[in-house]
Formats: sequence, structure tokens, C-alpha cells
Amino acid sequence: MTGWLNLSPRIMILSLTFGAFLLLLGGAVPSRGRMRVIVFYLLMLSFPLVLLAAIEAIAIAFRLADRLPLQDMSILVNRNGWPAHFMSAKRKVEKDGLRLYRPWKGDGIVINELGLRTVLPIPKRSGEWRIAITGGSVAFGWLMRDADTIPVQMQEMLHERGLLNVAVYNFGIDKAVIADELGVLKQFRKIYEIDQVIFLTGNNDVAFNYPIPMIPSNGFAGEFELMKLVGRLRASLTRLQKINELLPKVARHDPLLDGLIAADEYCHVSALRCDFVLQPALLTRRAPIGPEIKLAKTLRQLYPRFDELYTTMYRTAASAGLPVHDFSDVFDQSDEPYFIDAVHLNEAGNRQLVTRIRDIAMLRFPPAVIGAGSLSNHERVWSAVVR
Repeated sequence: MTGWLNLSPRIMILSLTFGAFLLLLGGAVPSRGRMRVIVFYLLMLSFPLVLLAAIEAIAIAFRLADRLPLQDMSILVNRNGWPAHFMSAKRKVEKDGLRLYRPWKGDGIVINELGLRTVLPIPKRSGEWRIAITGGSVAFGWLMRDADTIPVQMQEMLHERGLLNVAVYNFGIDKAVIADELGVLKQFRKIYEIDQVIFLTGNNDVAFNYPIPMIPSNGFAGEFELMKLVGRLRASLTRLQKINELLPKVARHDPLLDGLIAADEYCHVSALRCDFVLQPALLTRRAPIGPEIKLAKTLRQLYPRFDELYTTMYRTAASAGLPVHDFSDVFDQSDEPYFIDAVHLNEAGNRQLVTRIRDIAMLRFPPAVIGAGSLSNHERVWSAVVR
């Protein structure tokens, strides 16, 4: 009924608890004599578990853990819900050492037979220029329909400018760090005959390096709303000490930079034109707007100095002489809310981000591609200078 490929431990335990209680209750009705006494005691013993399960069910219904709000989807245009399939751990499968998606289609979302959220490869046309956008859930388009994802919007913007010989492919995989992004690129570069890559990266590497990571594991305790609430409050008490110890270490050795260097070396060896776009985050926005204010307040309470970890890792990565572009300030000149949580954007945020990414990508286009589009003289001259 839920559409999940696998039921979570939370659903299973609550269902079994209520089911066992109802079976006992049903057995108590026709029972007589000593059997009725036994069933009565069993009901009494099970009642605390049923009460706890009921409290948990209420907590789930009210999203009690999120009374400390970490997400607000009110600014999404499409609020019809995210397919249950993509909330299931079985949405992915192991293929050649990579965690890729199972083929799927529905709700305006298509996952192809290769496990990517993009079209299947076709023979390359003469003069065609192909771009891959790699990254985590933002590049993949978490909570977005295909039409609102960054790769699809970028291709549309390029085609609107007359660059009809440019194709953009989505290589994004949720929860991917820079090393995973490179793995996906290595797997599919030749299959898709990719010429250029935009690594939309950084958020997951920062989050996974935060003490008691922001991106939690799918541990048993984390399945339950009550345990989740207690865990968030308890973890916030221990994070400050750990982040104080971590920041100097990260300043000396940035794990994000290691991944960028490896990806850049691969691009040079493979003759790919690559850029690394460091993703914006709510806590790096100069002035949160509207519902972002409450989200930012909660993030600072639960994840102290998280913004400093971003700043430290991004600053090190941007100063290493690689083609790195820090987009932390991409929304600073706007007075609209774009973040629905710590990193994910609404549709308008995606469009604004795509505009900046498009401009970065176009600077790498060869003359033949630039000549095919309707660019201004200034853009043509600047592209030639950069090349």
C-alpha cells in the first residue's frame, strides 16, 4: 500500500505490535475460564508496548522530531509529495562497485536502465557537445520532478540561446561525495561520450565530515521518531566539543580537496573540460529569508559551527589553483527564500543556480559550439580569452 520496496523497521514493529494486541484482544472475547485469565494477563503485559507504539505513531503523525524544524517544503511549487519508492533503501542497487538506482518510471520521474536519472545514450551527432552534471541529491533533483532538475533546466536554457547542439546529462546520485561522483563519471564517460563535466559538489563531503554526521546512517534507532528526537538533542550537546577539535585539523588537511585533486587529474588524463561548483548551503547564505530563518536557527542549535566547517573546507578547496567556483553567495542578492532544508532548493532556487552554472559551462565551449549559438560579442570574446 505504501509503495515501498522494503518496509522500514519502524513500520514493521509498529504493525506487529498493534497486530499482536488485536489478536490477543480477539482471542479474549471467546475464551473462557483459565484461558481468559491467561489472555487477560497477556493483554496487561502487552499494554505498555501498545501504549508506547501509539505514542510513537502520534509522534510520527506530528513529525515530533521536526518540531525542531529541519525542513520546510511550503515554498515548493510541486507539493504533491515525493514518491515513496525514493524513500526506500531498495531504490538503489550495487552495480560494478557503484550504488546506482533501480530503473523506475512514474510521477514525472524516469530512471533509465543504466541506473541514472537521464536519457539513455544514443550515437553522438556531428558537432554535438555533451555535458555531464555530477553530484549528490541536489544534482540528482531530490524532491524535484525531472523538468525541474538542474541538468534538464540547463539544457533548456542552452537550447533557448540557440545552442541546440549541446546535450546535458544527469549523473547525480543522492548521498554521493566527490569520490562517488568521480566513480560514476569513470563508469559512464565513454558510454555517453562526455566532453565536459560540472561537478556540483561539496555539501555531502562537508556534511559527512561533521562530528556525528548531519547525514545520518540508516541505523535502527534513527528509524523511530522518539529516539530521533532524543538523539538530536543529545548529539547537539556533544558536537560543539568535537567540532572545536575538528576545525583546525580540516584547515590543515581538507578531505574535500583530496577528492577534487583526484577528479581534476582524471579530467586532464581523459581530456575532459571540468569545473567544480561548490554548492550553496542555507548556513552560508548571508541573510536567510522567510521560512529559512527558522530552519537556520534550528541548524545552528543542533549543529554548532557547521557554517564554519563549510567556510573552512570551501576556502581551502577554492584556493588550491583548481577550476573551483564557490557558489556560497549565489543567493545573497535575492530577497526570495530558496532553501527547503540545509541544502536542498525549491524550483526557483534551482533555476537561479542553473543560470550561474550555465555561465561557467559556456566558458569552456569550443569555438564550433559557441559559433552555433546566439551569443553576444562580449560573451564570445570572454569565452575565447578563458580558453
